[in-house]
Amino acid sequence: MCGAVGPGLWACGGASDAPPGADEGDAAALEDASTPLDEAGPGVVPPEAGRDARPPPRTYCATLAPAPRFCDDFDDGELADDWTALTAVNGEADLDPTTSTSAPASFVLGTAPIGTDESAHVHLRTTASGTPKGHVVLSFDVLLDAVTFTQGVVAIATLDVAANHFFTLYLRDGDADAPAATLEETAPDRTTRHVLSSLPTPGTWTRATLDIDLAAAKATVRWGAQTALDGAPIVDAPAKDPTVRVGAVYVYGPAASFGAHFDNVTLDF
Repeated sequence: MCGAVGPGLWACGGASDAPPGADEGDAAALEDASTPLDEAGPGVVPPEAGRDARPPPRTYCATLAPAPRFCDDFDDGELADDWTALTAVNGEADLDPTTSTSAPASFVLGTAPIGTDESAHVHLRTTASGTPKGHVVLSFDVLLDAVTFTQGVVAIATLDVAANHFFTLYLRDGDADAPAATLEETAPDRTTRHVLSSLPTPGTWTRATLDIDLAAAKATVRWGAQTALDGAPIVDAPAKDPTVRVGAVYVYGPAASFGAHFDNVTLDF
């Protein structure tokens, strides 16, 4: 069962901080309605069950073919079971059964207001083993309470293509002169700030895509069909075992409270 556990946050059972369905097809019709259910054989639905006995709809992740390296649609009743770690510092994370882009639930988070030299981190993290050669693509549906801020730092995703090569998606970065929405690249010999040309609309579900083209050494960010960063040049370096984080990855104060929903997270390469 689900219930409210705080302002805007819901819980649906299961572990909230633990480290890391199948479609049976339509039921066969009964050949003899007088056959007891326990003798009817597997896959047979009693006539009195009607439509309610049909298998549930396939989840978002189950519809993807070929399957990506990683996918979580938050529809199995467990928040963090598919992830390596859930971090919650100065904030909360839960499943929300009231809004999603694939029913029944999404990942919802909220951070507390924080002061100068304080931080908040509420996010999920996972690693996909492998050695990418072409595109490494992180995508997720996101519903943001706000997208512009007058103070503080807010990052909602990271994509580490290697242990020493990171990309951080900021709604507001920490630039001392002109903080902005950016994709920040951190490599062994440099940090590069790629300013985004747009932000998603607050209060509206948007498909966010972070596409790192290793072969061409370029990075692209999209909010739905809108391109916010178009093939920006990046460091040409080998990749291995990409790691991703989604949520309130970095919030540095002084900053007001921050809230967001995430759904249908995929990582592929």
